[in-house]
Amino acid sequence: MNTAWLFEPPLRDLLRPQRSRGIRRALVLFVLSLGLTGCLGTKFVFNQLDWVIAWRLNSFFSLNAEQEQRLREIVSRNLDWVRQEQFPGVVLWLRNVEADVSANAADPDRLAAHYEELVAYWDGFLIQVTPDAAGFLAGLSPEQVESLIGNMRDNNDELWEEFAGSTPEDRLRRRQKATIKNLQRFTGRLSKDQRELVAGYVGQLHDNAAEWMEGRRAWQARFRDLLLERPPPEEFRIRLQAMSLNPNDLDSEDYRGRVAENFATVFSMLAAVINSLDEKQRGRFSRRLLGLAADLDTLATQ
Repeated sequence: MNTAWLFEPPLRDLLRPQRSRGIRRALVLFVLSLGLTGCLGTKFVFNQLDWVIAWRLNSFFSLNAEQEQRLREIVSRNLDWVRQEQFPGVVLWLRNVEADVSANAADPDRLAAHYEELVAYWDGFLIQVTPDAAGFLAGLSPEQVESLIGNMRDNNDELWEEFAGSTPEDRLRRRQKATIKNLQRFTGRLSKDQRELVAGYVGQLHDNAAEWMEGRRAWQARFRDLLLERPPPEEFRIRLQAMSLNPNDLDSEDYRGRVAENFATVFSMLAAVINSLDEKQRGRFSRRLLGLAADLDTLATQ
């Protein structure tokens, strides 16, 4: 299954503020790579991730040779942990989701439960990687920190220009189009009725784009302060982990409520779409899930 659509701003940012701000941007590459089964192959991409993540971070700030080597060692070690400790569970997760799809048994509550299981894996990975990340980040020079934050700000502007649109109506059209396109990556072409179904649900979502971007910028400002303050190692690790696991702790109650309502709407939409799939679409969806499960199962035993 191509999972990239889960992280694209038109839909992702309506659900909740981005769970991958700051340094977690590089980690998102791992999740996105799982969607490349039909292109380069999951196993190939996973085995290249140490290089890919180092290259991506190098685009945010220049690393010297020693830092780059250390980063690749950190990434390789933690990806090995994911492969050994998390992939067996994710394989079971994929097969459980596929069983629901095949049995035409998708419902919003089950999808929400599946989602929370996946989030638990993600948070487990963050806890695992935080000590290494803290040690690496603490070694950045002030100039590297400012370069990193400056590139994050530039990326904010690019995201807003690309996905926000000039008006709420424009944002809605972009979200509807992007959601349909991304669903079709693993269902095949949706029928006219299915596309209208998706568009209708997306039209019910709260437009949280401005608040999401405000929260993203606020998180980055706190991240910059932490990197420049450079507290003692254990304090640095604890604060970095708290920021990573709870990036939305300063959000207003009103915003949290709208995010929760969006979650309910999206899970209802996904259940409705899955249960509307014809035999061909359902077969394609199942093959994508089982193919990814097989790839991860192979990686877990390497």
